[in-house]
Amino acid sequence: MAEAEIPSPVLDALLDIMTSDDIPEARCIDAAKAIIEYESPPEVFAIVHAYLMGVAQDAGQPVELKLKALELIRKVEARRVVPGTSKAIDTAQAMALGNRVAIAKRRIELVRKEAWPAQKGWADNLGEVRGIVVEEEGIAERLEAARLKA
Repeated sequence: MAEAEIPSPVLDALLDIMTSDDIPEARCIDAAKAIIEYESPPEVFAIVHAYLMGVAQDAGQPVELKLKALELIRKVEARRVVPGTSKAIDTAQAMALGNRVAIAKRRIELVRKEAWPAQKGWADNLGEVRGIVVEEEGIAERLEAARLKA
């Protein structure tokens, strides 16, 4: 990993405390906690994660310190989770698709009841029609799987 530029003297000081051999491990873990409770660059989170894993896996550490390190690791890992990106939804298209699905369900229902071909107006009064959003990625594979399942 390339040398990370630490954006703050306070963050730099906390990293020095966390990685010091002269400071009791409990205080080093407190420094790690102070680092992860605020925004930091991903490289800093990686350093803190590596340090905490070292504490948690050290057979010579008291269980109390290992547990504290593991709790903080969970916080670091939670920060590493990247939220999904939002996508704009075409509401009119979603409602139109929902309507087509409702009509298809009605037609299947009529075919199963052996009432097909249906009378005029069979697709009227479909009840509540909800918009349907279809993720386009992998749509062909999902449609094929649905077809084979039916």
